[in-house]
Amino acid sequence: MGNISLLFGGVALFLNSLVLFGKVDVKSAGVSSLFTGLLQAFIATWLVVHASPAEVFGYAGIYLFAFTYLYVGVTFLFDLDGRGVGWFSLFVAVAALFYAGIGFGRADYVDGATWTFWAFLWALFFLGMGLGRPVDAVTSRVALVLSWLTLIVPAMVGMSGLATPLYTIIWWAASGTAIMYFGFTIWRHRLVEVTS
Repeated sequence: MGNISLLFGGVALFLNSLVLFGKVDVKSAGVSSLFTGLLQAFIATWLVVHASPAEVFGYAGIYLFAFTYLYVGVTFLFDLDGRGVGWFSLFVAVAALFYAGIGFGRADYVDGATWTFWAFLWALFFLGMGLGRPVDAVTSRVALVLSWLTLIVPAMVGMSGLATPLYTIIWWAASGTAIMYFGFTIWRHRLVEVTS
């Protein structure tokens, strides 16, 4: 069930990135975010209720996504001020860094890197929505890439049983490429801001 949560979270993030690109209507993406948040909250609750005490921490991380999507969905649908989502994203970014630290501490480097990517994305949401910084051009690209790199593809690979050492190598190569792309995007948009 966790992979189903990841898959639909990835689709919602993909649509939300397209909102920032101006390709998808805000209210349409709001419906997707709301349904995804409800689905993820249900899945997280189901998993937590049936989990051993050792598993609860991992499954509880799904709530970070669920409540983000619920909050975004309601904000989009009712045209609310997005600053609340932005400041909520600060909390989630800090929580994601904690999850990343646990992943690295357990020598699960893919998990640690994935949570670090998510912390970066939520920090961008905080900067854009919470503080009103002009980071949408960067946020849209990071969200688009991470929707596939950290959510959709891993969920599909996990559900199909194709997680192999080769997949892990490909994932790390794609992650390295993504980091270079993010760095270039940040540099390019800072350059545009300085010259304009």
